[in-house]
Amino acid sequence: MKKTIIIILALIGFSACTEKMMIDTPEGEQLVGISGSITDEYKQHEIIISRTTPFYGGEPAMISNATVFVVDNGTDTIWFEESDKNGYYLSVETFAGEPHHKYHLSVDFSDINGHHHFYAQSKMNENVEVVDSIIVKTLIFNAIELKDYLGVYPYFQTLDDPDIFYMARVKINNEDVGGDTLTKCELFNAMGYSGIYFNGQYMVSIAGEFPVGALNQKDSLQVVHRGDTVTLDLWSIPLGYAGYITDIASSTGSNPMMGTPSNVTTNIYPEGEAVGYFHASSLRQCSVIY
Repeated sequence: MKKTIIIILALIGFSACTEKMMIDTPEGEQLVGISGSITDEYKQHEIIISRTTPFYGGEPAMISNATVFVVDNGTDTIWFEESDKNGYYLSVETFAGEPHHKYHLSVDFSDINGHHHFYAQSKMNENVEVVDSIIVKTLIFNAIELKDYLGVYPYFQTLDDPDIFYMARVKINNEDVGGDTLTKCELFNAMGYSGIYFNGQYMVSIAGEFPVGALNQKDSLQVVHRGDTVTLDLWSIPLGYAGYITDIASSTGSNPMMGTPSNVTTNIYPEGEAVGYFHASSLRQCSVIY
């Protein structure tokens, strides 16, 4: 009988642990969020300016009527104007950025708290000359074929620089796999294999083949059908931007009991007054019909 009572008390104790706990998290000051890029694509480039969202989510408050410009290599000034979407600023001119150039961003606006000035800079790295080809085939991991997954395997001559970071994103019929989110991109650098042919005979003999994207054939958003066009976007990005993407990937979610207890990397100044990242990067594309 005593044993039965102990078990009942234990069950009552466990059930008490399942009661909902409301945690009152005081909201911190809303910061300014700035994101944007200059690439070597010939287009209008974009800068997005907003306020950060509350801890438990919600739509960000976009910042309008800002003065935005980018200085190219300390000489040419590129002006941006707000588009039809509040907080979205497009370059007035259509242009392509250039590798080895430094780009300095300046953002000014006024609100009830006074005048604000933010700035950032980024240098565009060199990129590979060309992605020669990509192959889409069954993904192999640790010598095991994963029949429900397709790997995207690129072939190109890597740069002779172990510090270059590459960012890869896969598209199916020109639609980003997994949506237009940074956490769906793959980051990698060649490190000890820099300067050799990526997925070439020598690399495969010492390290095996390396996919830069995986498509889950059971996920309706990733399924590739015969005749579909698969495109690989390959960027050469700054080291700091790679850290920013990694921080975002490890800090997602709104559960206060989970996640990395650290701030996301930013290159927007003044320090502590803004979040986001402004970067310059070069892009190479390659497509194949599956």
